[in-house]
Amino acid sequence: AEVIAYYLGIAPTLLTHAKGRALTLIRFPDGITGESFYQKNRPEWAPEWIEFVTLGKEKKDYIIATEPALLVWLANLASLEIHQLHSRKPNYDNPDYMVFDLDPPEGYDFKELIALANKLRDVIDSYGYKPYVKTTGGKGLHICCPIEPRWDFHEVFEAAQDIAKPFVDANQGSATLQLKKDARKGRVLVDIFRIRSGQSIVSPYSLRGRNGAPVSMPLEWDELEDVKSPLEFTIRNVVDKVKSDGDAWEGFDA
Repeated sequence: AEVIAYYLGIAPTLLTHAKGRALTLIRFPDGITGESFYQKNRPEWAPEWIEFVTLGKEKKDYIIATEPALLVWLANLASLEIHQLHSRKPNYDNPDYMVFDLDPPEGYDFKELIALANKLRDVIDSYGYKPYVKTTGGKGLHICCPIEPRWDFHEVFEAAQDIAKPFVDANQGSATLQLKKDARKGRVLVDIFRIRSGQSIVSPYSLRGRNGAPVSMPLEWDELEDVKSPLEFTIRNVVDKVKSDGDAWEGFDA
């Protein structure tokens, strides 16, 4: 009931960013201590009003984010986490943002991660993009840069790579593009490899299926400076924060 109430309360803001996107669900039918699973295919028994689109080589029927009632229906399935693809209806082959996922190793100082994110922000700025930041609801940060949906995933990935490679080369002590954990050597992975058709990131304002029910929280860059832990933003305080401070990603689609 609390999960449903949260998603109903945050629905107008969450749907600003997720509406028209294909969703991947992470379901926790036995709670966060039980087994969880990813679900891309719409259940066969889904009601008729649930919109979907068939995408990918595997021809999966993805649920499309549409309205608050959908978020309630998903919450009722114990879909604690909502993950979104990087493109919107009708431009499913063309992403409308670039994402840089900063994934630190266990025990990494969050203040150091903020410093690295600000360095990357300056580099992204220098290319003429407008970077927006959010916590992942875990230990990392997502930097998303809106783009017009005119290029395919490969072209957008190459653009992100052209930004990330020189950045990592200039910050070899703290950043890496190595996906294998044993090759990272305590450095932060600048993950651009999610910019692929069928890949997703956790939606802004989605809950995470973890202790304390943390939220993937969009923030103003100056707000980020004061964050001691990304776990500060939870099911208990996010709706009130958005009501008082507004949506930090309000200008994203402009």
